[in-house]
Amino acid sequence: MNVNLEKLENSRVRLTVEADAAKLEEGLAHAYRTVNRQIAIPGFRKGKAPRSIVERYYGVSIFFEDALDYLVPQLYEAAVKETGITPVDQPELDLEKIEPGEGLSLVFEVDVYPEIELGQYKGLSVEKRVRKVDKADVDRELEQLRMQHSELIAVDSRDDVQEGDFANIDFKGYLDGKPFSGGAAAGYTLEIGSGQFIPGFEEQLIGMKVGEEKDINVTFPEQYYNEELAGKEVTFNVKINGLKERSLPELDDEFAKDLGEYETLAELRDSIRERLEASLTRVTKEEMENKLIEQIIENSTINLPRSMIQGQVETMFNNFRFNLMYSGMTLEQYLEFTNQTEEELQKEMEPEAIRQLKRSLILDEVAEREGISVSDEEIERKIDEMVEESSDPEQTRQNWENSRDRLTTMIKIDKTWDFLFENAEVTEVEVDSEDAAEEAADEDEASATE
Repeated sequence: MNVNLEKLENSRVRLTVEADAAKLEEGLAHAYRTVNRQIAIPGFRKGKAPRSIVERYYGVSIFFEDALDYLVPQLYEAAVKETGITPVDQPELDLEKIEPGEGLSLVFEVDVYPEIELGQYKGLSVEKRVRKVDKADVDRELEQLRMQHSELIAVDSRDDVQEGDFANIDFKGYLDGKPFSGGAAAGYTLEIGSGQFIPGFEEQLIGMKVGEEKDINVTFPEQYYNEELAGKEVTFNVKINGLKERSLPELDDEFAKDLGEYETLAELRDSIRERLEASLTRVTKEEMENKLIEQIIENSTINLPRSMIQGQVETMFNNFRFNLMYSGMTLEQYLEFTNQTEEELQKEMEPEAIRQLKRSLILDEVAEREGISVSDEEIERKIDEMVEESSDPEQTRQNWENSRDRLTTMIKIDKTWDFLFENAEVTEVEVDSEDAAEEAADEDEASATE
């Protein structure tokens, strides 16, 4: 067998494989034994006709398909082994020649694991934003907890709409005097000042009284998702059915106890501080990782194969679809809301897919170059840590014992990051605590929905 390797663009190769007449004959003989069982030739019982008779009656080409089914996997596997390539997708096959007595010529094209020209990854400069959690940060979190555990109560002391009220309304929208799709609802509860509706709508409800009905004019934003309404002036007929306002619980030990995990308000405060500090640590680490990896990506050359990019896009797309379902929205609803097609959404995901792939490949390459490995002791220690933190230790241990390969990868990635930071020039910069706390709260909320 002769194999010729030709490198194409974007980590794709062409393998030209030539097999001699003897190898082709092996395939034809195998095909005869397979095909002959189904062949009927006058004068012979089914499956008993000699090969020469079958070839004379049907032509030797009757064996080609089965011969190729038998030979192609063998020849491809041997060619991959001989050239040392690492395919990342199924090959495309072109049959150049099949000639009994002469041999067989096949051409495979396939995407392969990309060659990585790793640039500078040691001695890089990275900024570490140092944040501190203070009393005001904890107070903001407590206020959010109060909001989450608040109640809506009917407003009895007045009948006019004010900022912050929850107004129960009926509304009907008209464009050029005609109702438009999605522009009407009855018994809708709207928080005045929340910005849920288009600009100008909520503001014009302030001062209206319960039972009052009036028309208000608003203009949809130019970039509104529905092109038929974008930039258009419309009229809404609105009726106020009733008003409620938010009643916040007192911030005391009883409030902390009601949350089910604390005995005192002081314990709740300490818990919030610890959570914010842990979130800030994660945010800071992720920021530093992103800054460092972007520099290494910029310094390196990686030609990603198309199939690898598409595979990552599909993974991201499926995760996105699942997250939408988790939040109560279908993909179809999202696409309608954003005025996109599936193809456009996937195209939008492609730059991030490329970044994620390069990040992963670079970390693997650094680990390989620096001999970073994971011992059985490290795996056991990590499992013990997670079991200790778990509410179901037995199940947690079983889950991770069954996922040791995944855990090994996680530990290796962590060790690779540790190596990169140990070999980087890290400069600490203090950051305003209010911004820091907001980022920590955002990160904490995002983690809760993952």
